[in-house]
Amino acid sequence: MNALEVSQRVIDAWNRHDADAIVPLFVEGGTSSNPLSGQGLTGQAIASFAKALFTAYPDASFEIVSIGDTGGGLVAWQWLARGTNTGPLADGSSPTGRSVTLPGASFIRVESDKIPSEQAYHDRQTIDEQLGLKATKG
Repeated sequence: MNALEVSQRVIDAWNRHDADAIVPLFVEGGTSSNPLSGQGLTGQAIASFAKALFTAYPDASFEIVSIGDTGGGLVAWQWLARGTNTGPLADGSSPTGRSVTLPGASFIRVESDKIPSEQAYHDRQTIDEQLGLKATKG
């Protein structure tokens, strides 16, 4: 299986809201990092983050804007996340009922059909503004 196929599997698991299918795609100790979850989630912490996201945004989806194998097992993909906040947020805040459209990019490293690291980038302020929340610093 090539790096694009492995990356597509993790994207598909996110779109199916299958948190338990995401974890086995990573090597043991493999990390997932993004501005919401923080740096270096591993194992069940990745699944817990995904489940919290699916609770807050039950209709969450990730559209591939562009994707490519940059060589050496690194896949870069530009995405557009969409969802309506109808569940509690990770900080315990009540649902806003508002929809979010969030552009971002992720870099997935693939080795031997598994993911040792995934790094996502997006602007947290975009989420806060669309939800009508006070912008967070950091």
